[in-house]
Amino acid sequence: MKKRFLEAGRLNSPRGIKGEVRFDCWCECPEFLLGVKKLYLDEDGTRFLTVSQYRPSIPSIIFEGYESRELAGYLTGRTVYFDRNDVQLQQGECFNDDLISLPVYNVETGEMIGFLERIDEGVACNYYYVRGEKNSYLIPDNDEFIKEVNIDSDIKVKLIEGLETNN
Repeated sequence: MKKRFLEAGRLNSPRGIKGEVRFDCWCECPEFLLGVKKLYLDEDGTRFLTVSQYRPSIPSIIFEGYESRELAGYLTGRTVYFDRNDVQLQQGECFNDDLISLPVYNVETGEMIGFLERIDEGVACNYYYVRGEKNSYLIPDNDEFIKEVNIDSDIKVKLIEGLETNN
């Protein structure tokens, strides 16, 4: 089952005197959240903050009801979530969270090598961390290695020597 509320990032220290809060965006880019009017304080979406101003260039946010430096300070260190229904993905795109726990298969042998446990951010690309019964794999997220992604069923990868680690 797909999670409705996904991590957007972490609120950091206030900036200036009008309640602006620095924002460590965990999305692909800060512009991804343009147009989102509510961010949530929990992954269940029960407590929300209304965005009155979002500046992706810094990035920073001002929330309604937190328009002073002192009030904004209470939000420091909080993880905020967005509702997946509030953003539009391009054709062929998906949320990383939708891939976690999918079975991963070796495209050449058809053998299941494990399940996608996490996606690590790298300098040149992201890496899929796949945990199997005997071995784990760190697979670069590029067309040479990730051959097919079906968010409803599985991921097919090409393995080469050096991607495998011992559990």
